[in-house]
Amino acid sequence: LDAGVFRVILGTAAVQNPAFLEEMVRKYGEKIAVGVDIKDGRVAIKGWTEVSEESCFAFCEKLQKIGVKTIICTDISKDGLLSGTNLELYRQLSEKCKVDIVASGGVTTLDDVKKLAEMKLYGAILGKALYTGNIDLAAAVTLTKEGNE
Repeated sequence: LDAGVFRVILGTAAVQNPAFLEEMVRKYGEKIAVGVDIKDGRVAIKGWTEVSEESCFAFCEKLQKIGVKTIICTDISKDGLLSGTNLELYRQLSEKCKVDIVASGGVTTLDDVKKLAEMKLYGAILGKALYTGNIDLAAAVTLTKEGNE
């Protein structure tokens, strides 16, 4: 961060070492984001190889209380499949947690982007849909700007 990095994303460390997370949020504030990888409603860690006992909703609420301002949520079951994103998951998260939420996993079409934007999510990660041409990046950016003017 001292070298000019805009944001650092913590993942497994945020789950396994909450004291470290709290210290980093105290020290760096909104420059600390947390990646919450979700499998069957639980928080996955260690590169998706293990699933914690903690529900994604309870964990995100804890993050909010700690002072985390941005959460990148990946629905593992949707990631890379081009099968559509988990709109219900992001709706529930946005209702329960008043933080900036970035949706990740399964964003497949401009309609997905539009629906996420209508939920007032902070952002969406477009991966495979860009590579396959399912989503045109310029069109997605234009679509999200139209909804926020």
